[in-house]
Amino acid sequence: METTIRVPYIGAMTPTTSLRSLPLAGLLLTAALAACARPDARLEKLTVGIPADSVVKLMGVEKPKRHDPYLINGHYIEAMYYPKPGAVDSASTTDRKMSPVVLVDGKLVGWNWTTWDSIAGANKIVVAPK
Repeated sequence: METTIRVPYIGAMTPTTSLRSLPLAGLLLTAALAACARPDARLEKLTVGIPADSVVKLMGVEKPKRHDPYLINGHYIEAMYYPKPGAVDSASTTDRKMSPVVLVDGKLVGWNWTTWDSIAGANKIVVAPK
């Protein structure tokens, strides 16, 4: 016996979805989200506390695409933006599509947009909108 789930629908009809199609839909959604996210494997090599020159070396490039330094309350905060591997066109090197690496007083404190948004917000630094 096949079980159906009724999904509320605003309109003239109420579609039903078979439970057999749910795993496939979930798999497709997961694959689509994974393709969009594409984590930067270089970030997995980083460790909190390492110096800036080690960060640059581990990221495997001579220098970041962009480097934003800030001196706030006696602390030197740096945001270094690295394009994700394979990103070459200008559309894939906008701020939110790059990997930010954040240093305070020359030491790595974190990486990714969650970290940078948090540090930037706490220090009233304006960053690219989400």
